[in-house]
Amino acid sequence: MTSDQQRLELAQFIRSRRERRRPEDVGMPSVGYRRTPGLRREEVAIVAGVSVTWYTWLEQAREIRVSRQVLGSLARALGLDTVETRHLFRLAGEVPPDATASPVRAQLPQQYELLLTHLDPNPAFVVNPRFDIVAWNRGCEVLYGDLAALPEAQRNVLWLTFTSPEARAMSIDWEEEASHTLALFRTQVGEGVMAPEIAALISELEAASEDFARLWQRKEVAPFVPKQRTIRHPRLGEIALDYVKMHIAGDDKTVVAYLSVPGSELAKQLEAEVAVRTP
Repeated sequence: MTSDQQRLELAQFIRSRRERRRPEDVGMPSVGYRRTPGLRREEVAIVAGVSVTWYTWLEQAREIRVSRQVLGSLARALGLDTVETRHLFRLAGEVPPDATASPVRAQLPQQYELLLTHLDPNPAFVVNPRFDIVAWNRGCEVLYGDLAALPEAQRNVLWLTFTSPEARAMSIDWEEEASHTLALFRTQVGEGVMAPEIAALISELEAASEDFARLWQRKEVAPFVPKQRTIRHPRLGEIALDYVKMHIAGDDKTVVAYLSVPGSELAKQLEAEVAVRTP
């Protein structure tokens, strides 16, 4: 379908839904003669919070940009159900709203939950291909705080990297680390970058962070190499941990761990931090 055809289809779709909507459905009095059934354009514009001119152009299939926020307002004003709302978003070239939520996650095998426990007090967590943090140990909370208190959609390595002031403050060289994290992400998702759940994550991060939008445009890729990472911790000071990743066999998830030397002073400090967080 060409862009012209798509705009025409969008225009016809919203017009058909406007014509089936009654004034009383949106709390407006039904007064005066109506040449066509349903709401008038100006009534839809009022309910959706857009200008009459803009809405008219939309129904005329003009080449205008429609944001996700406005699409949501139109869907509510037109009384669209879930299927119709998805169709509206796709016609406008946007990812449907239900695809922006984190995908359903398969239960993590118990053995990996046990591994996270054994890795305490070393910070460790499990991520899926979107870099969502799906499980973590108490040591992880020493670095990232109370992850359970975050909205599930933002319990994500990229969200923490680009939107958390606390996470940024712990980086010795935030620009380099953020660029490397994005390069690893792009390498890992590969051609899956166009999948709805990945595209939605990227779109939301571009809107939330100018730094993400800027660095994502570099299109950098990089292989993972185990290495040491220096962290500026608010209580422990400047610490060095060995950063490793292990792919879970037969699954699309990855264990990420920051390791201290057993018996070292840092290991003891992490143990003390974890003990404070233990109920």
